[in-house]
Amino acid sequence: MSYTFGGTTGDDLTWTESVSPWGATQRSGLIAGWWLPTTLTAGRGLWSVGTSHRAVIASTTSEVDLFFDRTTDTQHTTSGLNLVVGEWHFIAFLMNNFNTGPVTNWKVWRSIGTNIPTPVTVNQTAAGSGNATSSTIPTVGNVGASGTVAFQGDIGRFDYFVGTAANAFLDNTNGSIGVDSERRAFEQVVLPIWAGQFPTFLGSGTQSNNGITHVIWDLDLVNPMGISLRNGGTIITNNRQATVNAVVSANRRPIPQHDPLNSFNPRRR
Repeated sequence: MSYTFGGTTGDDLTWTESVSPWGATQRSGLIAGWWLPTTLTAGRGLWSVGTSHRAVIASTTSEVDLFFDRTTDTQHTTSGLNLVVGEWHFIAFLMNNFNTGPVTNWKVWRSIGTNIPTPVTVNQTAAGSGNATSSTIPTVGNVGASGTVAFQGDIGRFDYFVGTAANAFLDNTNGSIGVDSERRAFEQVVLPIWAGQFPTFLGSGTQSNNGITHVIWDLDLVNPMGISLRNGGTIITNNRQATVNAVVSANRRPIPQHDPLNSFNPRRR
């Protein structure tokens, strides 16, 4: 099963991360999930943090616009995401931010069904200015806790990662995403959660043990709880409570075969 959003424009799942802001300078994060669109309407929300950090359906409705909250927002748009109605899509959005410049970079991976995720091109379509405004209120399937642009379709498992200290999630603190950081994020985070597993870095010591928050919302369950695997430097902390303002669906996200992961064994360093 999963949850169907968009029956009303206010459908959402919202919670608060009191010590894990999205958008702080020299901080990186990753948001990933499973989406099954039944209608593709420009401006409808896949996710947001606050009301300005957001991923929404682009004017070319097979693509996604990514906005980063600044005095003047930065906007990026995917190319080759190829959203289609009636198919399950796994999409992972990796972000790194630095206020000086300012510099914000994204890496995006996607798959349809059980295909292994592949990179998608992301182009900057509006240069931002000014320092970023961070937020601690993530929302699934809409833009903001009182949003009126709910995603139209089903949503399955949803993962939220954010670094709470410089160098915690990615090694790069200047807003860039280096080749090695991109590879490790893909091998140690994106692939495992696509396969329904847990990110391997939690036990590897590759990243900082003192500055990562990871919360899973398994929307394959009725009345799910946000499972906190890490909150800062403590493993297994308070789980998140929230109401899913959506309808239980008979659909279920695909369960990829784990075998393909054998060719992507993470290099633990």
